[in-house]
Amino acid sequence: MEFVYEPANENIRVVVGVEFGTTYSGFAYAYVQENKEKIEIVVNEEWGGFKSPNKTNTALQYDENYRAVVNWGAGALSPEPTRRKRYKLPKPVEYFQLYLIVDVPEEKKPKLPQEITFEKAIADFVKWVGDL
Repeated sequence: MEFVYEPANENIRVVVGVEFGTTYSGFAYAYVQENKEKIEIVVNEEWGGFKSPNKTNTALQYDENYRAVVNWGAGALSPEPTRRKRYKLPKPVEYFQLYLIVDVPEEKKPKLPQEITFEKAIADFVKWVGDL
């Protein structure tokens, strides 16, 4: 794939592309180089201990009080339900991206736990992705 990038600002050093999807999310980045003949685009494949081609699940696992994220992405969905009960973890929070889509009817949007707004879920998820 050939990519030509002309920065609007010469101070830009990295370009990041993020896909924040309903079920899966991913990102890629490229360093802006002096030699613009070839720019290497790096697609993230490491997701907090899970190796996955390009994307991870858009999901969060909160602690029993919904105060902190204890796992995210594929890791939020991987524990078996019996293990989740043993540690008193609530059901993972998923599909919160649907709240950003204007023409999705309210009845199609997921019911989120009372303690979690969709804005908080989005901020928490983006924070974990950003930490990568």
